[in-house]
Amino acid sequence: MFSIRRIGIWGRKRQDSDHGAVATLLAAILAGGVVFGLGAVVIDIGQLYVEREQLQSGADAASMAVALSCIRGDVCTKENQVGKAILYAKKNAGGDQQADAMVCISNTSCPSPWNTTVTCPPLPAVPAGQSVGQYAEVRTSTVTSTGSTLLPPTFAGALTGGAYTGKKVGTCARVSWGPPVTTKVFALGISLCDWKRMTGNGTVYYGPIGGLLSGLGLYTTIGLPNPTTGADYSIVKSGSTVLLGSVIPSCTTPLDTTVPRGYGWLMYQDLTAPDSSCMMNIAVDDLPRASVLALTALTCVPLLQAYAAAGKAIMVPIYDKLVPSFSPILSIAPQYHIVGFAPFVPTGYYTLLGGLVKGLGSILSGGLTQGLNDVLCIVSACITGYFTKTLVPLSRPTGFGTGQNFGATVIARTG
Repeated sequence: MFSIRRIGIWGRKRQDSDHGAVATLLAAILAGGVVFGLGAVVIDIGQLYVEREQLQSGADAASMAVALSCIRGDVCTKENQVGKAILYAKKNAGGDQQADAMVCISNTSCPSPWNTTVTCPPLPAVPAGQSVGQYAEVRTSTVTSTGSTLLPPTFAGALTGGAYTGKKVGTCARVSWGPPVTTKVFALGISLCDWKRMTGNGTVYYGPIGGLLSGLGLYTTIGLPNPTTGADYSIVKSGSTVLLGSVIPSCTTPLDTTVPRGYGWLMYQDLTAPDSSCMMNIAVDDLPRASVLALTALTCVPLLQAYAAAGKAIMVPIYDKLVPSFSPILSIAPQYHIVGFAPFVPTGYYTLLGGLVKGLGSILSGGLTQGLNDVLCIVSACITGYFTKTLVPLSRPTGFGTGQNFGATVIARTG
């Protein structure tokens, strides 16, 4: 007679002696508190992650708010900005709305010590001739409703017999800003002299009439007044400006007719024309040339008039000198030395009768120097408009310009 043993589902001989082993092991684990201990650790670690996420959101928001405040022209010191940073840290702190924050502006008078050992990543290395820009660094840390700087444990304190009283959590964020080094611009160079004249040497800017968002990725900064009637100025084409330069309102004291003024249509240094949208890639210290035989104007003037009709800003290069400086009129294609970039809102383009009417209107309203400037449009094409301010957001800046800011500010998170 054969004896048949029971075979398990996988073909293995079943061992009846294993019955109850798992249950016995589970009972032992539960009795020893292992499961409850693991659960306590998971809950407390989860709280730490939530706290860190809230503090990071506060640091991100606070660093951006401080940077925008500094760009806007508010007093940009840690003493004046720390209240704003703490406010944003608390608003992102979850249910208890409790957090602390410290501020450092461009590594000047930084807190010592910081409220946390957490640091931002190093500032990005920049090429020669560029800068790391200005920056706002904010570090946030834990504060409870009782004033403690430790995030208290939920279970771990009891499991350790009170030896573990909590952990201090900290985060860091940094936002940098500065003038652009290179950007895509409309092929319209405007003189530094005219920029100074029209902005009061960088003290008068206006908000755009229409929406400023455009293909250039420009955004308004808040706090700019809307343009008023007569806020726009005429800019005479640079050729006529050189011939009749002494008549133009001067940005120099005493009057210096050797300072270039006016505007000029541009092309690349190798005489390559701008693209079909009248756009060029230009960097500070580049030397683009004046458009040969005004060929650029044929493409750009209709586009300029379209921008004027829409009330949109365009980014334009600002130049401070012509090369060769001794005789730009006799040169077929003089070069313009670029010192920076400015957002400009065109409001019109006219010649002949338009210049006479606008000039007489300015003179009758008491604006003699501006009227004389407008009258020059009788013999040369004039562009009217005004300068504004814009933000140019970037995700990975290679660096910022070291010269004057003409109203265009690159802003980027760098930590």
